[in-house]
Amino acid sequence: MEQTKKILICGGGIAGPACAWWLTRYGYSVVLVEKAGALRDGGQNIDVKGAAQQVIKRMGLTEQVEARDTLECGQKWLDATGKVVAVFPKGSIGGLTSDFEILRGDFARILFDATHGTCEYRFGTSVSGVDEIENGVRATFANGTTEDFALVICADGVSSPTRELTLAAETRMRYLGAYMAFFNIPRRPEDDFWACSVNGIGGTMINLRPGGLTETTVLITFSAAEPGLRSPTAPSRREMLRAALAGRGKVADRIVADLDAVQDFYFGPMSQVQASTWSKGRLVLLGDAAHCPTPFTGKGTALALVGAYVLAGEIKRCATHTQAFQAYERILRPYVERSQQELSPRLIRLMHVRTRFGIAIAHVLQRCFGSALIQWLLQANAKTRARRIDDDFTLPIY
Repeated sequence: MEQTKKILICGGGIAGPACAWWLTRYGYSVVLVEKAGALRDGGQNIDVKGAAQQVIKRMGLTEQVEARDTLECGQKWLDATGKVVAVFPKGSIGGLTSDFEILRGDFARILFDATHGTCEYRFGTSVSGVDEIENGVRATFANGTTEDFALVICADGVSSPTRELTLAAETRMRYLGAYMAFFNIPRRPEDDFWACSVNGIGGTMINLRPGGLTETTVLITFSAAEPGLRSPTAPSRREMLRAALAGRGKVADRIVADLDAVQDFYFGPMSQVQASTWSKGRLVLLGDAAHCPTPFTGKGTALALVGAYVLAGEIKRCATHTQAFQAYERILRPYVERSQQELSPRLIRLMHVRTRFGIAIAHVLQRCFGSALIQWLLQANAKTRARRIDDDFTLPIY
């Protein structure tokens, strides 16, 4: 496509700014809109795996990412009283902590700093309409104004309102059998740089992770029937969360005590976005808007970075937007589907053990896999696994 074309990106999280970085590098004019009034610098720990690390390297951002590392030492499994059950130091097989651990907000800030001088950011607005016109798209914004663009890239998250304007019929949500909540609570003097995980009765799983000098990040998942939050008789989100934490032990009690003061609170069903196509006309989906795998896979950020790289590269390489969107989907979809298939409702049920006996078995397995002998045996094949990760997706050269 001609480099003089102006492209609209909806969403100022990870995927949108990453795509903007590549598009402006290729000479395109980019406008990025974000409904939040300012850069959202909150959020949970994210890890960057596999091919996404190569994307960061090609962007020249490795040092900045490493400088913002959360310094997480590894993962400790605790019982209901707070006693350590098993320890998985950073680098352990089966542990939570990866090579790149960074808060989502810190990573968003890095991408913003790398792009705000080369593309136009518009905060506090969103797209309310998208209409095809000759050789372009006319976008209508929340304030009623309109503007024409060559393409619209929809990167505004799992519940993308822009996607609903054009691709609602082609998109379904695959519910995995659990709800999830994430937010921050005040850091306490006893908090260290280890992630702490707890299995609670009734299928509740709790994770506390380092979140900076003043905060600790919280991720809670718990088994539940099909989503019913919109029902008139449905309990509130915080009521559901309190019920999932009641009687789950020391760590759960701490979270409940801080819950009323939480401001930036996410709660919703653990669902994957599955779209039969990622584009229609001159609009294309990117990141979680196209294929959210759920945060439980730990691959959402990686898929966003790789997808941004591929989409921008194909827009640059191909003669038309239709060819670019088809190539982008052909290259990326197998990688996305493999990532999504790592989770299933059955696996989620197995991971969220419900009974005290089941939790006792889980503790035995955690101790076993955390032992020096088992880790030594697993590490023997670590290089082979690492090669498989690298081979899982080969980045094109643009």
